[in-house]
Amino acid sequence: MPVNQTPEQVQEEFLDSMYLISHSTKTKITYQSALNHFKEFVKKQYNCTETELVAKIKSEELDIYQTLRSFVIYLDKKNIRPQGLRSYVSGIKGYLRHWGIRINSDDYKQLVKIPRITKTREIPLTKEIILRILRNSSPKLQTAILLSCSSGLRIGEIVQLKISDIDFESEPVKINIRAEIAKGGSSRETFITSETTNALKDYLKRYYGWKDEDQNLRLQNIVIFGRTSKKNKEILLKYPVEASKQTLQASLRKQLASIPDLSLKNENGRLAIHFHGFRKYFRTVLGNVCGRDYAEALMGHSFYMDTYYQLSEDKKREMYLEAEPHLTLSDFETVEKNIKKISEKNSQLEEKFNDLLQYLRKNKITIPEI
Repeated sequence: MPVNQTPEQVQEEFLDSMYLISHSTKTKITYQSALNHFKEFVKKQYNCTETELVAKIKSEELDIYQTLRSFVIYLDKKNIRPQGLRSYVSGIKGYLRHWGIRINSDDYKQLVKIPRITKTREIPLTKEIILRILRNSSPKLQTAILLSCSSGLRIGEIVQLKISDIDFESEPVKINIRAEIAKGGSSRETFITSETTNALKDYLKRYYGWKDEDQNLRLQNIVIFGRTSKKNKEILLKYPVEASKQTLQASLRKQLASIPDLSLKNENGRLAIHFHGFRKYFRTVLGNVCGRDYAEALMGHSFYMDTYYQLSEDKKREMYLEAEPHLTLSDFETVEKNIKKISEKNSQLEEKFNDLLQYLRKNKITIPEI
């Protein structure tokens, strides 16, 4: 044990050190869950405390790799999915290292086998499916879904957005994702459709008294989708971002449960409709119109960011506006505007066609049969 520290202090120091790397609350919660499983495992498997287990490993009474193998089997029998299992084992490796136990990477790879992560096909979301969800959702959930579908934001980024992050003066409206809330730790920008802008404005007016044609200075630091429920107070106080995510996710699951034929499940048994699915919908639609690089950059995938930032500001906006009709879900004003443009172009073509016919007749040129 580190000098003069209790097991509880060692655990807290370890969790804080993990949080320090990325400031990810989710990582801290995941590792906390891993520690809970590990404590239960140690008690059942070895009938001892963590401190006693560490002492036995250091004295070579227990083999560290055999212990980790047994932990993997324990998690597998508890039906922990491979991806979660890998995260838990990774966390425990770090935790044991924090106790001063050496774990050789090559020996670990050779001696500890982890279940393989299998990739299964997912049911793609369609505009019709998303519209049905929107029609049955609360204003808060509607707005969050529209944001995800039109901007590619992660749910963890959505629940940390402040009003000051939204540039309503931009055309299209621009969202600035601060480095501290972005998953990769790099700030970026994305856009939203007119349809989403209108929904967001209505939501802000309804819940925060936001006003058009006003600087709304008193509201700038308001977290738009902050959790307001008093349930699960411990998570709310300790992990407010995670609590806000849980609120939106629970709200979505509740809506899906009320529409049985939308409770679709993928091959892996998980629900097909979730916030990451909305983000994938954005990637598919925008990628088809503007190309993969542009879509991936707006979503925050760092590999594509350099290409994106070589574009001029006008070009970034132009490309998004080109895709906006395809990203629009139900805004009749946008649809009518597009129909009007098509109608105008059709009228121009008819006019040119009639002029051509007159020219051919005037010059006694045979008009081909079409």
